[in-house]
Amino acid sequence: MVLQIIVAPHAGFCFGVKRAIDQGEELIKKEGGPLATWGPLIHNPQEVNRLREKGIIPREDFAEIKEKKLLIRTHGVPPDIYAEANTRGLELIDCTCPFVNKVQKIAHEYASKDYTILILGNKDHPEVKGILGWALGKGIVFRNPDELYELDLGDEKICLTAQTTENQDRFNKSVEILRKKSNQLVVFNTICSATRQRQESALEIAKKVDLMIVIGGLNSANTQKLAQLCRETKTPTQHIETAQDLQREWFYDIDRVGVTAGASTPDWIIEEVVRTMEEIKETLETKDTQETQNVSELSNEEGAVMENHLEQEMKQMEEVRPGDIITGTVVQINSDEVLVDVGGKSEGIIPVNELSYRKVTDPNEFVNVGDQIKVLVLKVENSEGNMILSKRRADQEEALKTLEEAFKEGKVIEAEAIEVVKGGILVDVGMRGFVPASLIDRGYVENLEQFIGQKLRLKVIEFDKKARKAVLSRKAVLDEEYEAKKEKLWAEIEEGQTRKGIVQRITDFGAFIDLGGVDGLLHVSEMGWGKVEHPRDVVSEGDEVEVYVLGVDKEKERISLSLKKLIPSPWETAEDKYTIGSIVKGKVVRIAPFGAFVELEPGIDGLVHISQLAWERVDKVEDVVSVGQEVETRVLDVDAENKRISLSIKEATTRPAPKKKENNTFQTKEESSGVTIGDVVGDIFNEIKNNN
Repeated sequence: MVLQIIVAPHAGFCFGVKRAIDQGEELIKKEGGPLATWGPLIHNPQEVNRLREKGIIPREDFAEIKEKKLLIRTHGVPPDIYAEANTRGLELIDCTCPFVNKVQKIAHEYASKDYTILILGNKDHPEVKGILGWALGKGIVFRNPDELYELDLGDEKICLTAQTTENQDRFNKSVEILRKKSNQLVVFNTICSATRQRQESALEIAKKVDLMIVIGGLNSANTQKLAQLCRETKTPTQHIETAQDLQREWFYDIDRVGVTAGASTPDWIIEEVVRTMEEIKETLETKDTQETQNVSELSNEEGAVMENHLEQEMKQMEEVRPGDIITGTVVQINSDEVLVDVGGKSEGIIPVNELSYRKVTDPNEFVNVGDQIKVLVLKVENSEGNMILSKRRADQEEALKTLEEAFKEGKVIEAEAIEVVKGGILVDVGMRGFVPASLIDRGYVENLEQFIGQKLRLKVIEFDKKARKAVLSRKAVLDEEYEAKKEKLWAEIEEGQTRKGIVQRITDFGAFIDLGGVDGLLHVSEMGWGKVEHPRDVVSEGDEVEVYVLGVDKEKERISLSLKKLIPSPWETAEDKYTIGSIVKGKVVRIAPFGAFVELEPGIDGLVHISQLAWERVDKVEDVVSVGQEVETRVLDVDAENKRISLSIKEATTRPAPKKKENNTFQTKEESSGVTIGDVVGDIFNEIKNNN
């Protein structure tokens, strides 16, 4: 067999994608990194991962952006993203594709002129979301031209545009329908030339080959459209992301293979796919040659024996057809194949690459001698009379049934995470299932490796039986559980309760505690009886804490929490601990014109009035003490009920001998200070009252 591989002349990176990647890499090279991009720079997970390793990190939440530069992706963004980025002081590098930028400008200009902006495209695609943002709330997205029949346009002025990767035929049909419905129609064909070239080139090749391979991200809109167009030619078409997705059986009895790639597919991936197909071609050609030689070397007598043998085998297996799933018993395990007794004259053979879709280094890890297993018949017999079987494909058929049922009924299934790939995680569902990185958790996950080996609870959100593809979501399960927990918590929570929670997020003003579906705010002022400089001094993200429910506002969905309510107030033992006349040490924490506040312990501050700072007259408190200074004081008075303690620094020191006046008399204590004890006590209590 001679396999001819035809690569489309227009495939791979378009101008806009190459421009964005070059600009990002040049910035990293010149100025260093990292830098953030708003969402994936392009829709190719392998290339996005390569860029991530260089320091170009995709972000989709401003709270996650730690980088100083933000690169706007090729798909563009709504104007509010620019505004928010400027507010946060981020340096913007706009890599919006020029074709996309053109659509945004058209949408904004004509929306400003009171036109309704009709956009042919996918409303969930980031490019279309961006265009809608520029349409000033006057944009309508439609996926199929037939949807236009349902629109009541009246006398509205209509401006028709399209997602840059749209199909030209669908756009032409849309124009035709709208011309009959509106006499105030302006049309802008915004499908980019690179998209049209790729589609035309792919269609031309698809009509000439036996198999079409379309390379690009599974989430890439323009690649999906290429695959769809190729399938419409009735040529078998496979949409793959990398060479690892190629399956040898696709190339049996195939003479010509066509290859095309989406606008966000790098050359290195295309080259790897072509190289792998050439290797497959070589092994298939070698096998054909060997089988031909084996047959030609048979003598007439051997040929007659073989013919008789084949006839007997055919009679015994006449009901078995390629594609049938049968049950057999493992009888022998070799390094390159597994022999299975399926009831014929000779054992069936499972080539090692047909044992599992996982990488097989040791077949003993997947089957044991004596195991009864289901296998799919690839060939009823090869040149040596053996049936060629596949356990991998039998498992896949069973998996497809399970996945289809789970998809239709919304069931939750369990699957082991087996491999991190570009853009997400592969899971074992009896076949490869794909969980996008954005659907692995309720928030952004930096390191997907942490999930490998874990059993994940998942929902099937996309299922294509014909293409044998399943996209799953762990986030969907977590979201449902979160909503259930949230509903239960709001029904049960009341002020005055004590609850346990997990510290989810820390800010300068407090910490948000997950109480089980709902976050409550633990304000910094409620973290302790003393002053807390920053919430991180008390709690860390991930900590489990017990908190007191201070308040519940179910209408606004707000919960306020406290830690200090669960801690005894230091004032409860203050009178016993700080007896009048005792000497205590403390730290000056605040200075006022009339005195200094001294912290004796967290939550208890005492006041040293200016008159109690020193035996001699003090004009300024700062002349005697400073904030942070450790001082020794004597307790003058304790009022635990009103949370007041009066202290004296001078009374904790020896009184110096009085100085003589000129008339040989001595100054009294009251004369030297210039104030009375009544003044001191009044100032102390007034300040403490004002501060509490």
